[in-house]
Amino acid sequence: MRRTPPLSSTAARIKPPVFAELQSRIDRLASRGTELVPLQIGDTWLAPPEAASRALGATDGSDTSIYRYGATAGLPALREAIAQVVRRHGLDVDAEAEVLVGNGGTHALFCAGRAVLDAGDEVLMASPYWPLAPGIFTSCGALPIDVALTQRLYADDSLDAGAIFAAAIGPRTKAIYLISPNNPDGKVLSRQQLERIAAVAREHDLWVFSDEVYADTVFEGEHVSIATLPEMRDRTIVLHSMSKSHALAGCRIGFAIAPPPVVVSGRRISTHSAFNVSVVMQRAALAALGDDAFPRAAKATYRDARDRVLKALAGSPVKVHRADGATYLFADFAPAFEAMGPERAGPRPLIALLERAVDRGVLLAPGDAFGTGYDTCARICTTAVPVERVLVGIERLLDALDAMRAGKP
Repeated sequence: MRRTPPLSSTAARIKPPVFAELQSRIDRLASRGTELVPLQIGDTWLAPPEAASRALGATDGSDTSIYRYGATAGLPALREAIAQVVRRHGLDVDAEAEVLVGNGGTHALFCAGRAVLDAGDEVLMASPYWPLAPGIFTSCGALPIDVALTQRLYADDSLDAGAIFAAAIGPRTKAIYLISPNNPDGKVLSRQQLERIAAVAREHDLWVFSDEVYADTVFEGEHVSIATLPEMRDRTIVLHSMSKSHALAGCRIGFAIAPPPVVVSGRRISTHSAFNVSVVMQRAALAALGDDAFPRAAKATYRDARDRVLKALAGSPVKVHRADGATYLFADFAPAFEAMGPERAGPRPLIALLERAVDRGVLLAPGDAFGTGYDTCARICTTAVPVERVLVGIERLLDALDAMRAGKP
């Protein structure tokens, strides 16, 4: 019998992919040619700015620079374009010293996190959160700690967000991680809420990881970067992603805005994990950033999708808050499960529902991927396919729920 040596404890602590438990069911349907409605994936059906497509299409095989190693810090022109965009969000950025370019937001966050976190450091994570974030911090050697926040704020906007974090601080707490607008529930943190969180970070000398990849997609309220608040610039790492702002998920371009020492160290980490970000993809990102109209037009499309999906869910036994921003709704099926009773709902009602939904050709992301305590919830991406197709998926989801309530497969 073959036996490999033991794997690392770090790898063991990283959760499996969101759909691991349902994947065999999905694969079986896909092999039959079943057309699936992928509401589980955080993507957009919109084509990227034409300038980005033209930049990719114009790639000339005779241009040998695309085959050579690129600058490990990223293209200077791209860093300057990033700085200009971020300045519109209120941050005056030094393109040379404060921009960390990564292979997507995941890589940028890892490089920045590895620059400031040591083994055993704790990161307080506002939940529900982006499912990849805990694994990224775990890869850095840190310990992610769930702190329930945005669903509580939807229920009671007067809660003190700073006090919520302060109650979770321990002797090994090193950082706070928050997302605004939030993935998965779209909550936009107000200036007052951010000021309370900032006060706690300053009092306890904590780093703040501020995930702002949906900064261009705010429907209600305003986007405020916590880095713009007094005495926060030198302790805040701001995360952005071209995947969300300019529909370039497959190009894998993201970036962090951080204090110069973090960027210096983060670039070392980047060099020793990816060396350089693809030159071709950086050129596409640079072209995309020249289109100021794209994010505004996309926001209008995304707002319409949100409103139409909310209308489709109205009257159903599903609890869902009207998202302030981003491209998701976080649906809680607890009212439906409670009405069924434990015998019909079963021990794992959400999985039972999602299995029925998969069988009907619609996919949602299970809530337990977004933090502790969300095992009756699921994330719905309202932009992964055109809204008419999203509405087909919602119809199938509600049919699955009706079948479950009636005790049918």
